[in-house]
Amino acid sequence: MKISVENLTFAYGARGVLGGVSAEFESGKIYGIVGNNGVGKTTFFKTLTNIITNYAGTVTFDETNVRENPTVLAKTGILLDDIELYKSYTGWFNLRYFGGLRGEFDEETAQQLAEQLNIAENLNQRVSSYSLGMGKKLLLLISLMNDADVLIFDEPFRGIDAKSVAWFRNYLLNLKKKGKLILVSSHVQEDIETLCDEVYVLSNGKFTDSFDLTDSAQILIYKVAVNQPEILVEILSDKAISSTVSDQTVKFESTVENFQSIFKAAAARDIVFDEIKKESKFAEFVK
Repeated sequence: MKISVENLTFAYGARGVLGGVSAEFESGKIYGIVGNNGVGKTTFFKTLTNIITNYAGTVTFDETNVRENPTVLAKTGILLDDIELYKSYTGWFNLRYFGGLRGEFDEETAQQLAEQLNIAENLNQRVSSYSLGMGKKLLLLISLMNDADVLIFDEPFRGIDAKSVAWFRNYLLNLKKKGKLILVSSHVQEDIETLCDEVYVLSNGKFTDSFDLTDSAQILIYKVAVNQPEILVEILSDKAISSTVSDQTVKFESTVENFQSIFKAAAARDIVFDEIKKESKFAEFVK
């Protein structure tokens, strides 16, 4: 499966949201979509899945235009933050209803997933009695139960307990191994770093940057607390690396390989590292 997006443009009235988004996504990978609140991540997901159709540009799944041939979405699972459940009905009703919309419903699979998410005993209850976390788990079930080839998750971890977050991360990584194409947005840096192969930054209506998290030569942001920051700054300067200092912490950018060289040079000058933190450069867009 391959999703291609070309010059995707959309506005809510006079307010432009997407202003020429282009990208390609392939099976067997998890892609992170990050950006500040309100930049259009949810809108982007809605255009991919025909929830929004009055956009300019094209979206294709394996070269088939999605807007003109919506049947290609039959094997797509999606979880959006603003999807509404039928709250006066039971969890089972919602599972069967939304599963039926896709033309199939495997009750055994739904039961197994519900047990793993620790929500099985609640499926006979009305959704109106659910907590926020239980409702989010039900939405996860709905998105997962039809063995979709394409899975799209908008802030899937928000509102669920730590145990379920760990289970779901592992589940998504196993789905990737099976060749699924997965898109996920999150404001939690750990979620993106744990799951994603590539990260796209949505800003000002476009993807303004991308990061390959599988690349061992990617540049990371280092924050290190040392006993002699002025000497570390000198070492970095000799290597043509700019840095900033706050108290005893030095911040700079480096690859993992270059950092090993920096560490050795610093140790040789009796610098003691009290703390070393590193993060991908996309991190500023999820905070």
